[in-house]
Amino acid sequence: MQITPISAALVAAFLCPPVRAHEWFSQKRDPVFGWGCCGGHDCKVIRPNGRNITAEKDGYRIRLSLEEARAINPVAELPVDGLVTWDRVQPSETNEFAICLMPYNRTERAGGVFCLFEPPSI
Repeated sequence: MQITPISAALVAAFLCPPVRAHEWFSQKRDPVFGWGCCGGHDCKVIRPNGRNITAEKDGYRIRLSLEEARAINPVAELPVDGLVTWDRVQPSETNEFAICLMPYNRTERAGGVFCLFEPPSI
């Protein structure tokens, strides 16, 4: 029996688990610091509400309460008030803002953010 490209694609679709929306983060790295964006639970889509993501001259200011930070990274220990410089902002693969948060280290240059993704229409 000969396997055609179509039948191979159908078999692969049934045998391979679907890619979850979160998995694309694990393939990304911060373009400035070089670290991986996601360790499995650090990233989520974030919807701007006029306070949590604001554009400033040097980048995006991220302000999250501890509760908001834990909704993104369940082991977050501190709220976030950090600047993600423009050279660190990456294009989103979901056409939404997404963020990957550190559990702590809010005072260092990274502002507690592993990676920030913005939709291309911004």
